[in-house]
Amino acid sequence: MLKEIFINLIGNAIVASGRAIKVHNLNLYNTYKFEITPEQYLVLNMINDDEHLSQNKLCELLYKDKSNMTRLISVLEDKGLVTKTSQSERGKQLNIIKITEKGKNLRALITPVMIESRKKYLEGISQDDMYTCIKVLSQIQHNLESPFKEK
Repeated sequence: MLKEIFINLIGNAIVASGRAIKVHNLNLYNTYKFEITPEQYLVLNMINDDEHLSQNKLCELLYKDKSNMTRLISVLEDKGLVTKTSQSERGKQLNIIKITEKGKNLRALITPVMIESRKKYLEGISQDDMYTCIKVLSQIQHNLESPFKEK
């Protein structure tokens, strides 16, 4: 019984924290009048770090389905922040997404704001607790990515 209550508390805390961060970031983007959403910023970040990312790989990394990712990339393309090129690899047609200079400039403008924001929501949390949190969240992610195994 106590274990079930604890499991519910952890699940609720993870969901509530995620929502609080999402709302905080949306308010922050609105305050600074950034021309993109936090979700679009994540895409810019990913493709800035790896110039050879395909649209399919972005879907995997950001846990998005193809139609949502297509919409995200289309909006970023319309704003001149990314370009999409087709490339063949082992008989498959891949859409490679690259960040433009304008995208790099916008990312450079947003990144320091996001770093300061993250510092704010990590205030009062020790480095050891952050390490433990990362370890626990990584294990949760691993458990969910592993094939289901009956016990």
